[in-house]
Amino acid sequence: MRVQRQDGVETIPLVKHVLSKELQLYYECITDSLQSSDPIVKSTALESISVDAGIHQLVTYFVQYIAVTVKNNLHNLDMLKMAMAVARAIRRNPNLFIEPYMHQLIPSLLTCLVSKRLCEDYTEDHWSLRNGAAEQIAEICQQFGHSYHTLQTRIARTLLRAFLDPTKPLTTHYGAIVGLTKLGANMVNVLVLPNIKAYMSLLDVELEKDSPQLVNDGTHCRDALLEALRVLSRDQEDLEPLSLNSLQRNRLADVVGDTLAGLVFAEKDGGNIMAAVAAANKGNRDQSQ
Repeated sequence: MRVQRQDGVETIPLVKHVLSKELQLYYECITDSLQSSDPIVKSTALESISVDAGIHQLVTYFVQYIAVTVKNNLHNLDMLKMAMAVARAIRRNPNLFIEPYMHQLIPSLLTCLVSKRLCEDYTEDHWSLRNGAAEQIAEICQQFGHSYHTLQTRIARTLLRAFLDPTKPLTTHYGAIVGLTKLGANMVNVLVLPNIKAYMSLLDVELEKDSPQLVNDGTHCRDALLEALRVLSRDQEDLEPLSLNSLQRNRLADVVGDTLAGLVFAEKDGGNIMAAVAAANKGNRDQSQ
């Protein structure tokens, strides 16, 4: 069955079933409200999706709606944020069984995480869209990892490839770093930490270029890596902080590069971060031997 909306967009469900007239009207009303310029109307529609019972048959239509919206609006930040809000709403509805649809939803989330360009002007806040997509992906891995044992591994592999590909833009690198960080301290330890120094040698070059956009994007990547080190530190709170001296700073620079080492040295909890990085790096070296 196809649902024909007033704007001419057809939604084709992923499974075949017949919708009641009431559900068809509900779907049309909700999707029309999501296009409203009135934020109250839009938020009311999202609230309805997140709490209403009896709309399970519409999950496949909403998943398809998200996919089509993302595909057709890659440079429209407002539409992409709306699509991610719909994804969050259907996931939070306790009355819906959404597990069978996760594999159809994840590609849309990944697009909003690592796509090169998600807005018309680079100064727009596409960073929060990427952060939100990363959070949703991490929540899905945590919620459904027991059923799909390779889900997190496959997502992590995709993000790692994006992070380590020097031909990818910095916006994609940022999304990959944030996505791996949201997957937890173990991912930071195993996949991010061993590659930080090499990546920073490339990023430092970009930060020195005479381009406001590259500097802006590079700064976000650098800050994302610093946050990854903070996550590593919070996961190892039982470690004794290292003293903030030049020797420890140099040792840290050997692992994460001089730029990040300087930022860590200036952190209030820099000693904790240095201790966590030292412990994680030692563990990685021991495992590789």
